[in-house]
Amino acid sequence: MKFEEMLLKRESCRAYQDRAVSREDLLKICEAGRLTPSGCNAQPWKFMIVDESEARAKMCDALTVEGGKTGAPWGKSCPAFIALVEQKADVKPLVLDYYKDSQVFAQGDIGMACMNMCYQAMELGLSTCVIGLNDQQKMESSFGIPEGARVRMVLAIGYSAEKNTMRPKIRKSLDEIVCINKWS
Repeated sequence: MKFEEMLLKRESCRAYQDRAVSREDLLKICEAGRLTPSGCNAQPWKFMIVDESEARAKMCDALTVEGGKTGAPWGKSCPAFIALVEQKADVKPLVLDYYKDSQVFAQGDIGMACMNMCYQAMELGLSTCVIGLNDQQKMESSFGIPEGARVRMVLAIGYSAEKNTMRPKIRKSLDEIVCINKWS
């Protein structure tokens, strides 16, 4: 499949088949994240695969925040998750001196890693949904994530239960988002 076709076909999946995702495929998806470029080559991430029943239940709980709000009300049907956890970034001294923040690129880097992982999953015949809402304290207590390591997003992964129901992409036009040589 050509890249442009992947861009048009990739969408968030919220209904999964009752079918396990192989650990081999989950590791391939993590490899796609590992190979992602990052600012100062800091690689400010760690990927945590969650694919066993008890751990998946803990993940669904951690994706529910105070007041019962959740980014994944369908989470119990998802056979696997990968948490993308922000680690301390080791940036070049010049960058640190200028920005005064070693994490200045980390969130963008993790976002790029997540998209690489989504497209790798797609190539493997899997569907994904990026979940941004989570309870950090539950993540720390349920999974042993150390204080200071922040779960930035969780990638839900599985085989879509929906067949050929591609939704139309609703995006702003290029005219609305692109300017050339000066702001307009």
